[in-house]
Amino acid sequence: MTDRHDEDVQLPEDLRALHDELLSIQYEERPSFGPELRAELAHEWATMPRTRPLGMRRHLAAAVLAAVLVGGASVPSARASFIRLIEQIGPEQVAIPVSPIEVVAPAYAAPAPEGNAPVAEAPEAEAVEESEPPPVEPTVPDLVTPPVLTPPEMIDRDRSSRLLQSAYPRHLQRRGVGGIVWLRLWVDESGLPGQASVLHTSGVDVLDRVATNIAPRFMFEPALEDGEPVGKWIEFPVLFEPDSVMVERPLRPAVDPLSLPIVPQIEWWQMREPIVAAELPPMHEIGASEVPAREEGLAMLTEAFLDPAIVDAHGPAEAILSAEPPAGFEPLAWRGVVGEALEASIASGGENAAAMLALGRIRARQGLRTEARALFEGGLQSAVADADAGVDVSPWIVAELHYERSAIVRGSWLSSQGVGRVFAEAFSEVECRQASSTGGAGSGYASTSRLVAWNYLCPAELAGIFQRGFEETDHGSARDLGLMMGSLRAAIESYPAHVGANTDLLMALVDADRWDDVLRGARRFVHVSGGHPNGLLLAGMALQRLDRSAEAEPLFRAALARMDQRRADQLSYVGYLLDESDLLWYRRVASDERRSWEAEFWAEKDRRPNTEVNERWVEHLTRTTYASLRFGSVFGDAPEVWVRFGGPTTIHVVEDGSGRLAEFWDYGRGPDITFIRWDSSARRDLTPEGRAYVDDLGKIFSPQ
Repeated sequence: MTDRHDEDVQLPEDLRALHDELLSIQYEERPSFGPELRAELAHEWATMPRTRPLGMRRHLAAAVLAAVLVGGASVPSARASFIRLIEQIGPEQVAIPVSPIEVVAPAYAAPAPEGNAPVAEAPEAEAVEESEPPPVEPTVPDLVTPPVLTPPEMIDRDRSSRLLQSAYPRHLQRRGVGGIVWLRLWVDESGLPGQASVLHTSGVDVLDRVATNIAPRFMFEPALEDGEPVGKWIEFPVLFEPDSVMVERPLRPAVDPLSLPIVPQIEWWQMREPIVAAELPPMHEIGASEVPAREEGLAMLTEAFLDPAIVDAHGPAEAILSAEPPAGFEPLAWRGVVGEALEASIASGGENAAAMLALGRIRARQGLRTEARALFEGGLQSAVADADAGVDVSPWIVAELHYERSAIVRGSWLSSQGVGRVFAEAFSEVECRQASSTGGAGSGYASTSRLVAWNYLCPAELAGIFQRGFEETDHGSARDLGLMMGSLRAAIESYPAHVGANTDLLMALVDADRWDDVLRGARRFVHVSGGHPNGLLLAGMALQRLDRSAEAEPLFRAALARMDQRRADQLSYVGYLLDESDLLWYRRVASDERRSWEAEFWAEKDRRPNTEVNERWVEHLTRTTYASLRFGSVFGDAPEVWVRFGGPTTIHVVEDGSGRLAEFWDYGRGPDITFIRWDSSARRDLTPEGRAYVDDLGKIFSPQ
């Protein structure tokens, strides 16, 4: 007997036991067996199906390595062990689609016999040379009779298919993303599945998570071994294949009323009947129709959460849907925890319109506007697919998704609206001796600092420069406006009384000076909302700009009476029209006394006391309404200028390439009033020169 063993070979731990066992076997050497075994193993490796999981091929590799290490092993029992090791690699795996689901359990393989298998005596052979003894022919060992095994059997395959299909993220289906996830799952003796693990990834993390989260919810009959229930591992693939109907499904188109050269009298937002303030419904009826729709949306959001503990700990659900943390929570931390929970819920099958709305709002507040917009649009796609499938979707949720998308686009539109540059060569034909700045000549465009300096030193010359050298840059503002208006209209079509969508759409018409359309749209808004203050304010603005102050006044009064007192006090604020001594008193006085004083103040300002309406008070409410709805508040530099002097004749917005914009508000004779803002913000701050100029104007005359 011989033993070929290389002491220098370093074996992994999982092969050392096998190696030592093989070395302990007593056997007779047959020189031809080593090459035969290596050839047989090479054949097994070459013919094995490539679809076998990688782990199975590793076992075969281990067997081959062991064979090489023992070299000339020729005992039949050792050879049988190798072959059975190959057989135990596992069954053929069958790829399964989401529907129907097929689970194939591993086939049973008989264990290797213990000890050394008996070796049959070699038959007599012809004489050979003494240097080459006759080969020993082995006999086939007796195998142990295997027990009868029945693999686990899935119960209700249709249910499992539906679970997987409902969890298949729609945004991946729309993009045509699919794959196969190989899972390993333990099914115990009672048929209950344990935790699933990924044997082979699909290459898409979301699909892997969906498969591992859903698989433990499958139901099985347990495996049977000789009729007794036993626990068994099963390995199977799950195929995610996108539905061709879902791929590249576009949003339903929405008509942009501002994109048409002539806007027809579209019934959905035009109403000619005047508003009678005395016939408005009671305040408590405003928004009453929204309550059921909002409740439906909250129910959708709660249903989407796989972990209800998040709602219990960080809710209520309304706070999560609005992305506003409840009292006592730190906003950044709250949005981080809730955002991760929503993301996990969506990835694991909770992908519905309400969940994507909530997560999109959180991402928007985190500054991730691109991701937020994708979530809003994904929620709309989900709502469209659900509606096509006959699933009820809250119209209020659909309107909110459209509105939130419009808000993202609106920010882009406002930041690029009217933005341009001034050619430096436009300065070559004019002269301003007081100005020494020549900034921007090297770039071909004038710097904002040069323009501001010329504005206050040589305003007449700058007016000519703007006329000759201002070039508006195209940042897609027309496209953004069309998408914004289309989204707003779609929101109103889904939920006609939507306050934000109606307000923003009508304000876009205000900026276009389309006052007849504003009036008709505001009347309709008041009608469908039960008399919302914003509708009354917008109708009053339109009537004032159409020189119909007598009709506007009762609408403004009705709006102030139907809003909370804090907002009413802001819209009635007259601090911008007072000198310093009166302003100090006005800021300290109590609200009731202030309102009484305001009535006397406006009586003195009435330029036509013989009429029933105080036109100056109506004009003031028109300006504060615009400042509140456009700038978000009546307080700030831009609202102050708007309330004191009204809207400018023209506005030039000049960029300098750094994201810093200079605005020039033209009020006719004299310098423009200049502001600085950033393209990512709606806030406008007076330049130091602009602040000084506005203060000087206040000393010269009282704003009218």
